[in-house]
Amino acid sequence: MIGTYLQKWRLVSFTTLFVGLMIITIILLQGMNESAMRMMIRATGRTSLLLFLSAFIASSLRKLWFSPISNWLIKNRRYLGLSMAVSHTYHAFALLGLWYVTAGVAPAIDPLGTIGYILLFAMTVTSFEKPAKYLGKRNWQILHTTGMHFLWLGLVAEYILRLTKSPFIALPLLSLLVVVMILRIVAALGDELAV
Repeated sequence: MIGTYLQKWRLVSFTTLFVGLMIITIILLQGMNESAMRMMIRATGRTSLLLFLSAFIASSLRKLWFSPISNWLIKNRRYLGLSMAVSHTYHAFALLGLWYVTAGVAPAIDPLGTIGYILLFAMTVTSFEKPAKYLGKRNWQILHTTGMHFLWLGLVAEYILRLTKSPFIALPLLSLLVVVMILRIVAALGDELAV
């Protein structure tokens, strides 16, 4: 029932509302301080991760396991990607909030994170029909494949760095990232063997 309702733009609207309410709740409970900003960064990072993984695995999961879940993922892959962009925009505002409440002390500018945001922006813009058509099918595929793999690699690096600080959170999320990539590789190898 929820799966039939939460589709396409409703999914994006739900994500916008849900993550927005999550941030408002944190502010109401914690105030506008460093602790609250770090909590927002962690929360939006995790919602972004789950949405990213859902879009990243959609086509591979459909090839490996045809089911209502994989069917829903493939039908909503574009909107999962747009929802991830919404969530990660909130994440960027939380990072800016942290910079503001710490008077510019944290966070340091991360060049790879900046490249990730540029790629995410380009993928978001080209998720719409006219920009995608202007870019062309081959260039669109290059941009989205490169962008998705770059974001995946950035997330893996992030959780590897967090293994010593919070292993009980970082390890399961890192494992999930690795499993999803293995499934993508298995699905791609299956395509090559079928040719």
